[in-house]
Amino acid sequence: MDFPKEKFNKLLDSSKNILLVGSKNPSLDALSTAMAWSVFLSQRKKKVDLVFAGQIPKYNFFPEGIKINDSIDNINKFKIILDISQTQLKQLSYDVKDNELLIDIVPANGNFKSEDVKTEVGDYKYDLIIVFGAEDLDLLGEVFSEHRHFFQHTTIINIDNSVLNENFGQLNIVESNVSSLAEISYHFLVDSLNEQIATCLLAAMISASNSFQSPKVNPDTLELASELIIHGAKREKIIEALYRTKDIDTLKSWGKVLSRLRKKDSIISSYLENDELENLPQDFETMVRELVLATPGAQVAVIFYQVELYQTEAWIYTIANINAMDLIKGLEGSGHRYLAKISLAKDIDEAREEVMEQLKARLRLINSL
Repeated sequence: MDFPKEKFNKLLDSSKNILLVGSKNPSLDALSTAMAWSVFLSQRKKKVDLVFAGQIPKYNFFPEGIKINDSIDNINKFKIILDISQTQLKQLSYDVKDNELLIDIVPANGNFKSEDVKTEVGDYKYDLIIVFGAEDLDLLGEVFSEHRHFFQHTTIINIDNSVLNENFGQLNIVESNVSSLAEISYHFLVDSLNEQIATCLLAAMISASNSFQSPKVNPDTLELASELIIHGAKREKIIEALYRTKDIDTLKSWGKVLSRLRKKDSIISSYLENDELENLPQDFETMVRELVLATPGAQVAVIFYQVELYQTEAWIYTIANINAMDLIKGLEGSGHRYLAKISLAKDIDEAREEVMEQLKARLRLINSL
């Protein structure tokens, strides 16, 4: 792999305040890799913020002191500029009343006129954005939709391993033949590896590769993982957190999903009763996606959840080359490329029949193209 390290270093050297972001409801690969970058950038005396919308998993192997926000605050300043070249300023005061900011300006001589005042939007807080694991910016959720102008006018480094990535950055580091974002990032962070960075990268790799069972895993991947362990990565702590510490209620809930699992053609399906949602694993979305990847021939997983007697939700998870939003055309729903949710005013049996027929029809159309 030929990584653009020279261009990367130029962008990094010219930046002081860096925003690290990724897809809404981030995978552990994206989140843990971003944390590794946060440690690395802080070592280089950069100011760094991590922002991920949606549900954020928490693990005890994450570095202490790293805060993850769910929105971007104070992204820029609004300036009110007063020309005092002709009239000097004597006194300035302000008050807030009825949701209005009242500014009183007393001149030392003469009078101020309306044309002496202008407003200006100040520079953005961040001069560089690094995006992890998002095929397009819409997948960032509210982080992008509420700050489109900022993303359009700020330099972006785009790090991803999806063949469907839209190359939206000024620097696109997209390697579709690797199993994780951590594996890509290793080649940029290797000279700064310490225990924290190594642990974050190894956790990301283990999660993304399903404990190195992904078909994208190769001898280089395993050698890289060994190097991380040599540099202090806490493998046992990661394994304990990911696979050995599920509480009983969580295991029971996931067990119910698995016990009700059915496969029809390329669709895996299961369901939950109306009292079983609370105890879902915090990484439920990742677990379902790994289930799809581990099932030969599977392209889609759909989990039905009976909210009320005649109210059913369907959660549709897809693999990389299938857009979940394309599958629900004609049905009212929301979501993104990898997960779409729809609600139907029907009992669970009727909902399952309707949704399964829709999915089968849409998949036949997509697969025929």
